[in-house]
Amino acid sequence: MNWTNYHMHTLYCDGKCTVEEHARQAIENQMLAIGFSSHAPVPFETDWHMKISDLKAYLQDIKHAQQTYPQLQIYKGLEVDFIPDVIGPGDFEEYKLDVIVGSVHYIGQYADGEHFCMDFTADELSRGLREVYAGDVQAMVQAYYERVQMMVRHDPPDIIGHLDLIKKLNKGNRFFDETQAWYKEIVEETIEVISNSSCIVEINTRGFYQGKTKEFYPSKWILEMCFAKKIPVTISSDAHHFTELENNFGEAAKLLLNIGYQEVKIYLNNKWTKIRLTKKGLQIEKSVKL
Repeated sequence: MNWTNYHMHTLYCDGKCTVEEHARQAIENQMLAIGFSSHAPVPFETDWHMKISDLKAYLQDIKHAQQTYPQLQIYKGLEVDFIPDVIGPGDFEEYKLDVIVGSVHYIGQYADGEHFCMDFTADELSRGLREVYAGDVQAMVQAYYERVQMMVRHDPPDIIGHLDLIKKLNKGNRFFDETQAWYKEIVEETIEVISNSSCIVEINTRGFYQGKTKEFYPSKWILEMCFAKKIPVTISSDAHHFTELENNFGEAAKLLLNIGYQEVKIYLNNKWTKIRLTKKGLQIEKSVKL
């Protein structure tokens, strides 16, 4: 099918395959374009971000794939964490990336200075809730969305990664009730901020196909608010292996069409373009040269 995907990871971070393996699979799938977005380096130790020393080799691998597979549009990018006063999308301007996915994974620090990652494990989320937010789940969730808003206002990426990632470990409303008024209010505030930017919201299928969430990121009711505010969307799978490049894209397209979206935004021919969406793929007009 004629799909695109700009959110995928490689062995340079926590992905499970190489740049070339992704590219070969994309060609086999007859995809229009792909963009790599391995986790950008951060200025502290983790086991899932790219090392700064590997960034040059990562970009060289992408350039090599572009030269080896000219039949596929391949773009260079990163998924950049936004941590106020620490790191954000703007810190990578010198690399002249095609696509940046901006995400919030960290929402505070422990007493020893360690950054609190809220989407790792339920145990880690419980620890952060207890030690960083004194058990106040509403304050924790508020902090997450406030960071998303801050990123959009002050250091906007091209794509906002998994907008409601805070729900990842909340299966069965384990930590908070996603139907409560306070939660919907902070999400609505966030959507309003996004609507005043040029950012694209991704419909990210990873949590769903992994069985961690009942819905995609973001949930249907959030996508409905995005549609009402005319916020552009794109479909991605957050692939960590080449077999995941198009996971549940048909279902995502069906959902978007049912909400009212007729188009998605894709990076094609070195620019962001609105393309007509169908249940079976993207409909490219004859006037668009590939």
